[in-house]
Formats: sequence, C-alpha cells, structure tokens
Amino acid sequence: MKLMGIDHGTNYAGWATMQNGKPIELGLRDYSKIKMPDVLDAIYQDTFRMMEQEQPGMVILERPVHFKNASSVLALVGAYSMVTLAALHLGVQIGEIRPSELKMQTGKGNADKETVAVEMQMLFGIDYDELAIPVLYKKDDPRGKYKKGDVQQRLFDPSDALALCWAYHQKYIRGVA
Repeated sequence: MKLMGIDHGTNYAGWATMQNGKPIELGLRDYSKIKMPDVLDAIYQDTFRMMEQEQPGMVILERPVHFKNASSVLALVGAYSMVTLAALHLGVQIGEIRPSELKMQTGKGNADKETVAVEMQMLFGIDYDELAIPVLYKKDDPRGKYKKGDVQQRLFDPSDALALCWAYHQKYIRGVA
C-alpha cells in the first residue's frame, strides 16, 4: 500500500510518500504568506490536489496531543482538520501516529527533529538538505555573526513526513512495536 505522510502546519507542511518501506518522494509546501483563516482553505485545496495526484492508499498524520498556546491549537488543529477532510472527501484511509510513537520508531524516545532527520538520512540515503530544508540568511550581519548564504534555520517538515510513513510502516504493516 502506498503511504503518504503529511506533517501538517499553517506555515509549512512536509509530505512524503512510501511504498513497501521505501521512500518515493518528499517535499515541502509553503503557506507562510497566507493569513488565517484563508490558509485553511489553501491547505485543504492543496492537499486534495496532492492526494488526487499521488493516489495514496492511506494518509498518515501526527496526532495532535499537546500545544504551547491557544494560537497553536487553532493553527495545528485547523491544518489537521483540513488534511483529514481532504482525505475523507477522496475516500483515502487515515492513519495516526502519536509523537511518542514517531520518536520511538525513528530513534530514541526523546529524539528531536534533527535526530529524526539524521535517522531518516541514514536509513534511506537521502540528502540531508532534502530532509531538513535550509533557510539561508539573505544579507550579511553587520556585527559579523553570519554571512549571506549561511544557514539561518532548517525546516524539518519533509523529514517528519517521511518519519510518519516509516513509523506507521514499522508499527502497523511490519508489526515492529
């Protein structure tokens, strides 16, 4: 069965497809310039089209379990709901992985996003910059702390989406708990 993992969010969303425990494709969707509540419609429309194109047998989502603040609740539950609705409208099965399950299947129980990305890189031989998309500085820092082109941060959404597929494959398809 073809799995599609989606690491949903209202700024960025990672996605990955996997079949028989092997990655097919992965990528990042950028919603950062779309304001609430319009971003929810964009997430639904984009996810619907992506599922139509990729034809997964199941979409794997990270089950929302904890939030930092009320804005996080609205954003993450909103994005989760739009992805879920797109899957339901297309008749695609939905699988969920808890964050703790994801971390256990992709490393250690307390793995951070970087550790998960490195684990996915080692498991599948995928370039780290594809798994953890670098965001670069656009200008030199006048204080000399960084230069234009240095990595400012990384977006781990594609890695997380692939890890969702892998964790689901390990736990429910291969039966490795």
